[in-house]
Amino acid sequence: MDGSTVSRRLFLQGTGSLTGSAALRAGIPGLAALLQAACSARDEAAAFAVLSAAEARELEAISASILPTTDTPGATEAGVVWFIDKALGDFAAPQLESLRSGLAAFEQPIADRYAGAKRYSDLDESEQNAYLASQEDTPFFGFVHTLTLMGMFGMTQYGGNRDHVGWKLLGLDPHQHGYQPPFGFYDAAYREGQENGE
Repeated sequence: MDGSTVSRRLFLQGTGSLTGSAALRAGIPGLAALLQAACSARDEAAAFAVLSAAEARELEAISASILPTTDTPGATEAGVVWFIDKALGDFAAPQLESLRSGLAAFEQPIADRYAGAKRYSDLDESEQNAYLASQEDTPFFGFVHTLTLMGMFGMTQYGGNRDHVGWKLLGLDPHQHGYQPPFGFYDAAYREGQENGE
């Protein structure tokens, strides 16, 4: 599997979502402590477990361009970079070196294109958007885009989606334990049409 694809099955396996296992149930206190540590690190801005401070700064800037802060929270407020750090130490660990080399290749042309800039985070917002648009077809961008969406809309205990901001953007109640369609405003009209035979 290359760095641009992460299957749902791999994601679920890597994040411990196979809760039917007796062995996993026996290890729930340890798992809960691990998840709490990830959330605490994110909330307290502790050192990253896998990423260097420089890598985290660049990945946070990229994810903030993918899901920017507008009149609603974006990737920065959701703590997406903390999810990315946790993922790279867990289910995405095999892609860590690919991500690092991809980041270096992603940033290599910046100094030639933008005077006085060496890194993506050195660019202003319009420059970042223009540069990111030129990189949309690269495996590196695809992988970071996937991790950004996971970190924005995944469960908070995986390190992202701080204060459930991603779920709230979708109109989901973070305290509800189960859902049946329609899941949010985005599929309510479709569901209504299906029930009316349209």
